[in-house]
Amino acid sequence: MTGGPSSLPSSPRRTADLLAWAFIAAFTAAWIALMLRNLGYLSYWMDEGFHILAADGILKHGYPLYPSGHIYWKAILYAYVLAGLGKIFGLTATTLRIVSVLSTAGLIILAWFVGQRFFSRSVGLAAAVILAFSAWEVEDARLALYFAPLQLMVLASIYVFYQAFIEDRPKFRPWVVVLFVLTPQVHQLGMSVYFCFFALLVMKGLKRFLKKDLLTSFGLVTLFYLGMQVGEFFFWKVGYVYEKTDTSLRGMFNYFFGSFNLKYFKEFFISFPLMSLVVLGGIFLYLGIRLGRGAAEDDRGRSPWLYLTLGLLFPLLFLAFFRTHVQPRYLAPLHPVFVLLFLVALREAARALPDLIVAPFASLRPKAREAAGLILFLIAAAVLTEGAGLKRVLAIVERRYNDPIETDIITRSGRFEHEDNANTGLYVKHFLRDDDIVVAIHVVFQKVYVGRVDYWLWSGGPGTWDAWEKTPDGWRDFYVGARWINNLADLKKVIEANPARRVWLVGSTSLVRRDHINREIADFLAGQADRRVFRGWDGVSEVYLWNDPVGGLTSGTRTLEGESLPARRGRVAYGGDASRRAWMSWPQGRRDEFSVDLPGEYPPGRYRLRLRGRTGREAGGREALILAVMDSRTGETLRTIRLASGLEAFAEVEASFGVRTPGALRLRVLAPGATTADLDWIDIVPSKELP
Repeated sequence: MTGGPSSLPSSPRRTADLLAWAFIAAFTAAWIALMLRNLGYLSYWMDEGFHILAADGILKHGYPLYPSGHIYWKAILYAYVLAGLGKIFGLTATTLRIVSVLSTAGLIILAWFVGQRFFSRSVGLAAAVILAFSAWEVEDARLALYFAPLQLMVLASIYVFYQAFIEDRPKFRPWVVVLFVLTPQVHQLGMSVYFCFFALLVMKGLKRFLKKDLLTSFGLVTLFYLGMQVGEFFFWKVGYVYEKTDTSLRGMFNYFFGSFNLKYFKEFFISFPLMSLVVLGGIFLYLGIRLGRGAAEDDRGRSPWLYLTLGLLFPLLFLAFFRTHVQPRYLAPLHPVFVLLFLVALREAARALPDLIVAPFASLRPKAREAAGLILFLIAAAVLTEGAGLKRVLAIVERRYNDPIETDIITRSGRFEHEDNANTGLYVKHFLRDDDIVVAIHVVFQKVYVGRVDYWLWSGGPGTWDAWEKTPDGWRDFYVGARWINNLADLKKVIEANPARRVWLVGSTSLVRRDHINREIADFLAGQADRRVFRGWDGVSEVYLWNDPVGGLTSGTRTLEGESLPARRGRVAYGGDASRRAWMSWPQGRRDEFSVDLPGEYPPGRYRLRLRGRTGREAGGREALILAVMDSRTGETLRTIRLASGLEAFAEVEASFGVRTPGALRLRVLAPGATTADLDWIDIVPSKELP
């Protein structure tokens, strides 16, 4: 049976190890290069905003102070890492997400190292490859969230503990306390490493557990973790999971713990049904191998397979009692352990299979049997691995706004398209005046992008996002400190009571969720088309503006403003001679191609496709911008407009086309990059031409 680290390798094995390290280094470098592609294109979303505000608070005050006046203690070490990078390179999406990219790269290398040290070189290499191509890992690697660094810290802690107390190597023991203290500061989920102590108790017995070296580490870590939980219960104002209603000892216990359930066990089976069966079967396989070979007692006390199995089961049992909103992403710290257990179970099964199938393998020599087992292992790993693959990775890396996101498994974020918090906020920030009023739905993101939020619009009840608190001057959200508006009457009051001040409303995808924004408010906004000044690149998030006396931003309504196009290589530019003083601009040398749904339905008839644009000079007169109107249902191209280079001033261009069957239309945009191209607006209007 596989065991702990082997003795000093021979020269051929050392050569093989060097080759394996070279492969891992090259593989990880290529993976990092792939992850850096489009890393900052999509806006902050999900929980990224909380950590950005914390990092910004650290840069301004030295500790993670939120604009509301509350301190964000959760993930405090992670926040300081972000702040450190932000101090040097700025708080940009690319800069802050690199922390997750590099952490996942470190995890890939560490998984290889732990896999080959604990089991075999093939297990280590397979673990590295699976984690690199896991959709779960890649999703987290491209977010400014704590999951990737937390996974790295958890696996490092598990390995160091094994070396310190299972292998009895004293030089690792001080690092156990250091890592066990630091890991939950990346996020509290890191306290799962605490169960390494109980794994040792099962493996080596009470006599070893009660020795001074172990008890000292156990006592220090225990006291620190208890202090963290007490601090959360009495001092945290943001970041806690449930409302604290009873501050007694019994109330504290009920706050953290509930009745036993198997929901987190089921989450692994929901996301990885085949792999979970293999891991479960591996437990019985381990027992069968051990009993069949008559393993000695000290073998159990050093078995990495048993150690990792307990390291997975104990946290799952703890989560069965611990009160949380059940989310598969909370299992992320255990995912590398899960992958290693999946692979070792396959490896041992593949090794045993040639012995069981006597006829074809009876005459094979040991090396041939080993080779046959290795081939079986690789085939099984390739067939049974779930939630991973190059195609899925590339889809994540190349993701645009409006691309569908699979959230039913693995991350289950509840968000099916990436929402555009950036362009809506940056649009408002560009035109914002000191005496303007800003109302936002996602206040955290708009505090990041706009720079300030005065009112929070949210009509959802308890359980949707319980971010409100009563203060001496009324209800406010406890992240930004914006006044809370939860009904249409109060929204209208803000607009009507400030006729001399511009009122901005920065929407989000919550506009189409009735549990976030109720029907009454949604219908009111739907009737304010003349106040809609910007639509986010997700096609849903919208910006409204009231009390704009000049009318420069609210005058005229087009089918699509150029600045609302979800262009990856373009940028929003601002100026006085464009509609609403903004347009989409593509630089020379950067090719861009994408499609976007046009709003509304189009009955059969003739239409005019009109646009206003300009292009830069190019000696060959090559095409600078190509736009095609397509039938969304059939994909048929109904009309194409091509703008050649040399159109140096904004000009209107139009062409007619016909629609035969009622339905939606789609616009395909191609900016070849031969020269610069600017697009002000696009309009599709009924034509008076005969059909």
